[in-house]
Amino acid sequence: MARILLVEDEADIRELIEDAFAERGLELRSAASDRAAYEILEAEAGGYELLITDINLGEGTTGFDVARRARQLNGSLRVIYITGHAAHMGRFGVDGGEMFPKPFRPAELAERAVQVLDIGARDLPPQDAPPN
Repeated sequence: MARILLVEDEADIRELIEDAFAERGLELRSAASDRAAYEILEAEAGGYELLITDINLGEGTTGFDVARRARQLNGSLRVIYITGHAAHMGRFGVDGGEMFPKPFRPAELAERAVQVLDIGARDLPPQDAPPN
């Protein structure tokens, strides 16, 4: 199963996304800050296939910075940026990264992750199955 790292500083949004991904049977690990994301990435450099990051992470660095560091550690990592300010993408995003504009339904983001990772239906548990 593909591993996904979510970086989102807003707890309510993070929890909604976590729930949607669990319902879809996707393995998601969350970081509430850039610092937490860096620690996870350093400890598990090649362990993720997809990074989903908010661009504005409050204090500290941005989601663009997190994505650049993640790509240094894992050149094949796919990246989805979530933000309300899509105009910034072309100037700061990593090559091949894509924008997922707010507002969105968390289930839509989970579906996009499935598409980006090219996960077929046979690779996912049934949607009514309890998460592992």
